Amino acid sequence: MNWFRMKCREHELTETRSISEFPDEVLLKILHCLPSKDAVATSVLSSQWRSLWKELNTFRYDGCSYSRDYRRFLLFITNLSNLESLDLRIDPAYMNGQIRTLVNLAVTRSLRKLSVVMVCSCFELPKSLFIYSQLETVIIEKASLVDVPLDARLVCLKSLRLLSVRFSNDESVERLLSRCPVLEDLVVRRISFTNVKVFTIDVDTLRSLCIDNSSGKARPEGVHGFVIRTPSLRCFTIKDRFSNYLQFEDMPELVKASVSVVSDQALGCLASTQYLSLCSLTSQTPSGISFLSLEHLELCTCSSEWWNLLTLILNAAPMLQVLKLKLFQKHCVQHDTIDSWKQPSHVPESLTSHLETFEWRQYKGTEKERDAAMYILANASGLKKATFYSESAEKHEILKELECVAKEVQSSCTFVFE
Repeated sequence: MNWFRMKCREHELTETRSISEFPDEVLLKILHCLPSKDAVATSVLSSQWRSLWKELNTFRYDGCSYSRDYRRFLLFITNLSNLESLDLRIDPAYMNGQIRTLVNLAVTRSLRKLSVVMVCSCFELPKSLFIYSQLETVIIEKASLVDVPLDARLVCLKSLRLLSVRFSNDESVERLLSRCPVLEDLVVRRISFTNVKVFTIDVDTLRSLCIDNSSGKARPEGVHGFVIRTPSLRCFTIKDRFSNYLQFEDMPELVKASVSVVSDQALGCLASTQYLSLCSLTSQTPSGISFLSLEHLELCTCSSEWWNLLTLILNAAPMLQVLKLKLFQKHCVQHDTIDSWKQPSHVPESLTSHLETFEWRQYKGTEKERDAAMYILANASGLKKATFYSESAEKHEILKELECVAKEVQSSCTFVFE
């Protein structure tokens, strides 16, 4: 709706003017959002609309296998000479053979993007998709995926999204990914009812990886987690509340990482990152970590011992310029105090030399929080801006007190209190 209103303002349309007065490029964007049968149906509106839908190269089918609409859609795809994108949102009663027929047709029409959304019905990709296709993007959601053929290869596939997909076993995941020799972007959303215990991602070409293993009620029994070997990765996001096993190999090309995990086993592979967003639900703090390239750190304060982790990172990140403290997600619950705060034995180089921006959200103003804040302010000699946000009922008094003391130790710094 916001996009629609923006376009109206952009073209200075009034409420009394017809939708047909939109430029064709805007009308095509509207048609892209419709199921294909509705997009084609607009051809009866006027002479302007008669051929407009024919300029679409993206088609979407919503429905079940036995409907008249399906047979019409199949005939429609048959008559196309070129098909850029096919989006299938399918009833679980859909027959596997009919899916293969539809995808086979699309593949022969130079299909570049395929999206299949089901409700955990068994789904077998046709062999033609692995051998003859020009697919660059595949999205599979809420489906059970049958193992791919041994001789198959998705030679053009660059982007793959596996959203709540069920596999038969650990090996079936590795087999699918090994058939993608140029894969660059991978998104994985795991589900609890799966036969996969350890999800192995071993892809040399991968540049971006996003993992979401945060939905569920309880951690599965036995060893359960991820093995990741992605030496070319530049962007890494993981949100994992359930894994008890994480084996990540070095990511020397990593630039940006967002990590929310129960285990700290993942931290060692992040040494090269420049931007780190970190939420650790454990009080354990690993040692021997070096963040020589880290410039921007966002740290979640949900653990009662987050100060220990911050101290470790400050000592390991001499080039740190931006530090932000806050609660990240709904599951994060802030403790009343920093249980383990104590002044470090020496001042980290990152404070004395490079830190320029400091931000603290959900600041409560407890004695230990004040001590921690004043320690950072007093030692960050190059600090340019410090911002504090409080949601306490005594917000005004807390921030007023902090402001008075802070300006005594940082006269040249700009303070923001909200």
